[in-house]
Amino acid sequence: MYPATVTCIQFNPIDDRYFISGSLDAKVRIWSIPDHQVVDWSDLHEMVTAACYTPDGKGALVGSYKGSCRLYSTSENKMQQKSEINLQNKKKKSSHKKITGFQFAPGSSSEVLITSADSRIRVVDGVDLVQRFKGFRNTNSQISACLSSNGRYVISASEDSHVYVWKHEADSRPSRSKGVTVVRSYEHFHCQDVSVAIPWPGMGDTWGLNDDYCGDDNVIENHIDEVSSANHPPSPVEAENGSEDSVLASGCTNSPLHGTLSSATNSYFFDRISATWPEEKLVLNTRNNRSPHSSMDIASGMFQGSSAWGMVIVTAGLRGEIRTFQNFGFPVKI
Repeated sequence: MYPATVTCIQFNPIDDRYFISGSLDAKVRIWSIPDHQVVDWSDLHEMVTAACYTPDGKGALVGSYKGSCRLYSTSENKMQQKSEINLQNKKKKSSHKKITGFQFAPGSSSEVLITSADSRIRVVDGVDLVQRFKGFRNTNSQISACLSSNGRYVISASEDSHVYVWKHEADSRPSRSKGVTVVRSYEHFHCQDVSVAIPWPGMGDTWGLNDDYCGDDNVIENHIDEVSSANHPPSPVEAENGSEDSVLASGCTNSPLHGTLSSATNSYFFDRISATWPEEKLVLNTRNNRSPHSSMDIASGMFQGSSAWGMVIVTAGLRGEIRTFQNFGFPVKI
């Protein structure tokens, strides 16, 4: 039996016989599955609220309720503190808030996304704070932001019943000598009582649209309709009502902001609810419906930000509802 409430857990990405856990008794532990026991632990003297391995499995980041963020060595499954990361702005002191999540950027062993309960998402490279994302609300929840599989977007739930999406563009950040970049521009859509939002990793770069269909409007339009149908089996709500226009029955809405996570029609942007969602398969379900906006001139501009097109975000709420959202919106000239 565990001696205290567990707040976080993650398997070693290199050796899944071991996993790390943090708990409210202020201890972070490394467990051995074959031995059915703890092989090492460390006492932070603060309640542990977040922990994760480094991509090589030889280190771990540990966050606390008081806002401390520490880097440990976990070589040979022995914990030894190496350094502490300062997340505060040197020019402006603020009260420390609990760390609620970590995620390393895809393909990086040093850049990590850190979420905290001061309504901030930070990017740290090594031990240096390089970027902050603002706009969402996280003052007391265990909300944790995450990166899309290509690393280009940051997604997070929010206490204001919205899901927020920021662009994560490492190339646009200034050099470290110029300080921390603050990102205030975001897209968001409404999802009542959302507590978790994660990107589905199964969708690649617009199903090869960039390489196979660029320049051919008719082929693009046909492929868009085919893909939208193929990746949205009928939900229980639709099956019961016999209509594809029941998208708003769940209580979630969407906001057409610059084409990201927006919809042309109700039949083009689906809000799914199902207690059996893990068993649902994204299989081909051909529909004849076409979006009235699909005839727009999309070939010339859609691919500039095409990595967000087709993005699927899965959400969970405080009432136990699981929903999925998919981006089929496009920029419209005004």
